[in-house]
Amino acid sequence: MNRTTLAFGFAAALAVGAACNIHDNTINARLDIPNATLNVTANADINNVKASQSVPLTVDAQNLVLVAPNDTPPAGHEADAVYLEFHLDDETNAALLVTAETSVTVTIPAGTAAGAHKIICRAHKHDDGSPTDVAFTLDITVTVSVNVHVDGGAPADAGPSRDAGAAKDGPPKRDGGETKDAGGKDAASNASAPSTALFP
Repeated sequence: MNRTTLAFGFAAALAVGAACNIHDNTINARLDIPNATLNVTANADINNVKASQSVPLTVDAQNLVLVAPNDTPPAGHEADAVYLEFHLDDETNAALLVTAETSVTVTIPAGTAAGAHKIICRAHKHDDGSPTDVAFTLDITVTVSVNVHVDGGAPADAGPSRDAGAAKDGPPKRDGGETKDAGGKDAASNASAPSTALFP
């Protein structure tokens, strides 16, 4: 009987403790920043993002006191000041950006695979850096650039084309077809010149 009572009491204590922890976490995240919301919009085509691309973002932060991590919060807001962290897909990875600005640019890492991804923006408490539950997720699609070539990779404009009317062999005719003999004189003038003979 005593063992049963002790076991029940221990289980009840665990349940109460767990409930308090959950409640405390909620209070720390929300009651310090009542009615706080975040909304993030991209000033770019989020369905055609390239790895290494810089994506401009606009943040709408409501009921949040944004203070950069290295700055001092204004008087009276030491406890509720926050800053923003941006992550790609997983918040356990290094942040893409840590800021208190609302007009920002984040760069997609070079090794990001093609496909669906998400940019996570979350408010973190200024005093200890702990994350709050005030966050926004922006869905993006990363695509791969494709360079199109022809003729086994040669560029389409591989060089200037020759005049279709140019002769393939021999120089072009001069002055309406006039030709010269091997000595450089006009053949017509040679034909009209009188011939002379030398006699001993």
